[in-house]
Amino acid sequence: MVGPSASSAADRARRAGTLVTSALDVRPHRPADFAAESESMHRLAQALTSSDDAMLQKLSDMALNLCEAGSAGIGLREEDTDGTLVLRWVAVSGECAPAVNTTIPLADSPGGITLDLAAGQLFSFPKRHFTCLQHVVPEITEELVVPIPGAPQPWGTVWVMSHDSEHHFDSEDRRILTSLANFTCAALTITRAKADAESRAVEAEAARNALALAEARKDDFIALLSHELRNPLAPIDNAMAIVRRLVADRPAVLTALDIGDRQVRLLKRLVGDLLDASRIRHGKLSIRPSYGLLQDVIADAVTASKADVNNGHHRLHVTAPPYPVTVHADTARLTQVVSNLLLNAVRYTPPGGDITLLVEAPDLSLESTPGPSARQAVITVSDNGAGIPASLLPHVFDMFAQSASARQHAQGGLGIGLAVVKHLVAAHHGTVTIASAGEGQGTEVTIRLPIVCESAAEAVVTAAPAMSPVRILLVDDNADATAALGTLLELEGHEVKRAQSGPEALAIVESFTPDVALIDISMPGMDGLELAQLLRLHAQCSQTKLVALTGYSSSASGIQTDERIFDRHLIKPLSLDDLADVLRHL
Repeated sequence: MVGPSASSAADRARRAGTLVTSALDVRPHRPADFAAESESMHRLAQALTSSDDAMLQKLSDMALNLCEAGSAGIGLREEDTDGTLVLRWVAVSGECAPAVNTTIPLADSPGGITLDLAAGQLFSFPKRHFTCLQHVVPEITEELVVPIPGAPQPWGTVWVMSHDSEHHFDSEDRRILTSLANFTCAALTITRAKADAESRAVEAEAARNALALAEARKDDFIALLSHELRNPLAPIDNAMAIVRRLVADRPAVLTALDIGDRQVRLLKRLVGDLLDASRIRHGKLSIRPSYGLLQDVIADAVTASKADVNNGHHRLHVTAPPYPVTVHADTARLTQVVSNLLLNAVRYTPPGGDITLLVEAPDLSLESTPGPSARQAVITVSDNGAGIPASLLPHVFDMFAQSASARQHAQGGLGIGLAVVKHLVAAHHGTVTIASAGEGQGTEVTIRLPIVCESAAEAVVTAAPAMSPVRILLVDDNADATAALGTLLELEGHEVKRAQSGPEALAIVESFTPDVALIDISMPGMDGLELAQLLRLHAQCSQTKLVALTGYSSSASGIQTDERIFDRHLIKPLSLDDLADVLRHL
């Protein structure tokens, strides 16, 4: 609470016509721009390893752009030298940028009222009522303020201002600011917890506990961030797939879609890295070995990297055994390993540079190999790119480890890829080493895996049968997600019914018996688990296969599912290949 006079301050502002929050609920609001939010989330993910000031400024800039405001800022709660509570504008964007580090008294201010009411508030011409804003130039026609939650008290506020009498904020702006405020809380909590732990290094046990808490909060933040990124990614990806089908004869449109595909692929790669990082932390990243050909793994990895290689005008040289090499490994994860190494080489090699992929393995059909050491596959990826400083070499496989030059790279990633490579190689009982003569001297990564098998007889690949049309109930509170995925499934020949809530889905099954129900777990009101339990009680749904859809990567998210209720679980964005695999197995 701000103080005993805060409520009276809010009442005075209402009577003066300054506090007009109720207008947000009656004004028409614009649709959500998930593409812009996805791009902003990508930038936010890259800013996590920067300083507090840089990260808060990035959040302020995002608020300005996403809300199309004239000014935006973040005010953190502080105690002034005389003991007065104030909000310090630690980050400011737009017209009010010169006012950075200004302090505003908490009492009788828009920020103070907002913190007291514990919810976003809208103020009309606040300069006419609050003397603490008299220094702000130009005139403020509207100010939208939301609290930054925290414990035991809020961190402060995030605000946006309009200086244009024609521009008004709406409920979509409040949703965006609330989301940014939650991210600000998580990020500040992490950084401040780490700083506190380091400052108390002499208290070893206390410091270890604080760091453990900070790491746990970071994991929760990563899980939240990956979920928030996947939600807008799913409808964007599906919508682009629909458009591609509808304009197959229009080269200019297809070219534009190719650009969008590349950017969505980049976002998916970043989200995939975040998910894998969380899975590694919780011991959820496992492998499923099967028999396959090493040449197929290499071909798939090269294909996955081809667009990036071509875009950078790199020369990729691939050398692999001319004879079939059978391996016992998780071929999908092994493809991910090789693809990660190729993409790292592309990322840090200047345009026109050389990248070499060398694969060596014994031909067991020609010679006897008594020991397991002779059954190794050796995969080497080398480049003549940026190289690695000697001081960083011992840490390259650490999670989020990046050099300063890597962070400055246009698509430098999050520093997760090599950590995932090390984990997957170790899961195959192999080793990975990295060598570089220094910055500008290129890099060479060598992987040794004891996975080569004696016989190729078991490495038989059977073509998957085509997916037959089925009746599908699609339940997701995200309207764009249900519309895009539903249309894509209909183009595949399926009969689809859409619902945006649990009660709506229950009403649909009274007259529609689905073969498969795809249910979003994280829905407001009746969540996916509760809906699935109720569907199990419907006699007409006794044969329906229930598939959980979630953007979270692990139980760290706090979202719980029940293996006895759901037949399968899938991660967003749902791909048709994943769905086809589920239908074949169910």
